[in-house]
Amino acid sequence: MKPITLKVWILWALVLFILGVLADYYFLHILFHEKQNGNGTHIEAMGTPVETPAAQPTPETGVDSSFLDRNASDESANSLPQQDNFLASLKACAPEIAAQAIATPEALLEYLQKSVGVAREEIAVENYHLTLKDGTLRRVHVIAADNTNSADKKEIRYFKLDAEGYPERLPLKSDETVESLLAQGTVTKHEVKSKLDLKDGSSVSLEMHDQRAFEFQYDNHGKVLSCRLRACQCP
Repeated sequence: MKPITLKVWILWALVLFILGVLADYYFLHILFHEKQNGNGTHIEAMGTPVETPAAQPTPETGVDSSFLDRNASDESANSLPQQDNFLASLKACAPEIAAQAIATPEALLEYLQKSVGVAREEIAVENYHLTLKDGTLRRVHVIAADNTNSADKKEIRYFKLDAEGYPERLPLKSDETVESLLAQGTVTKHEVKSKLDLKDGSSVSLEMHDQRAFEFQYDNHGKVLSCRLRACQCP
């Protein structure tokens, strides 16, 4: 067997060096870069909140469809900052009313309706959470048309909730009413969005959940008290 010459050793060394450089480039630059991009996409997808269809206003409902969600209102309330500055904000926006020992948003609304008086009330939408006898969940959605509260100007929409809790509209029979739909099960929650025009020229935009003031804006002749539960502000 012929001895391996120095030239052959050098040639093989160059070949192995070149192969090592190519392998290094492939693993560290091409393969690792692709993997990094893949992981980055995954992290972004996992970390970015995805807006559900129920959180968006839809042409079908004409209102924010989160009002139909099974737990949307409760989750929103639970995510609110834990603060109570209702009294301080009321004193800033309506000191004359705060002097009447008004302690809660509900007491404020009662005072405005009874002492100031309501000139006009517009109910924009009512939402009933309904549980049927078999445990399935329904929503009865009542929308006022043409800014009037007359019975023949209200549109009734009926929804079932899918496995993920999103509303799916159901057809209604011609003779079905709000009362007949609610009679099919048990009402577990009632939500109302409305506006009150008061006799002194002030107004209240209001969202009530089971007789509780969930969110409202009281326009006291230019000073606006805005509250969600008891977290308020008076700019």
